[in-house]
Amino acid sequence: MHLVRMGRAVWDVLAIADEDGGSVWQVLQNLREGAGVERMRVTLEQEVPLNGPPTMNTTRCRVLGEGIYEFKETGVRVLWFYDEGEPVRRRCIICTHYSPKVKTKEFQKEISKARRMREAYLIAKSTGKLKWPKEDKK
Repeated sequence: MHLVRMGRAVWDVLAIADEDGGSVWQVLQNLREGAGVERMRVTLEQEVPLNGPPTMNTTRCRVLGEGIYEFKETGVRVLWFYDEGEPVRRRCIICTHYSPKVKTKEFQKEISKARRMREAYLIAKSTGKLKWPKEDKK
């Protein structure tokens, strides 16, 4: 399993990439332009790296349970979790995947998918099979 960086400043915003290298960031880059899509890109690339997740603003970010959260913009959802396990990386969030806005019953499947991805991430991290993005050249 490997990660791709979406933004970095005070906070590190990463996404889990699939076997083909695709990630939520790639999906957002390829989606048709719209206010929600563009706002989500700005959130993940600029706002969250500087200010951290807007957890006090439940219209833009909310807890889904069992360590899973979602960023929300018009018609766009990105599920994520805080990094944990050894070694702990402070101020680091891991985005699992994109979901369009769907009905509650359908969204439960997306939450389950995020939980599975989180569990796979924790296993990969604990066994040394997690590949972090290369550090930016300064």
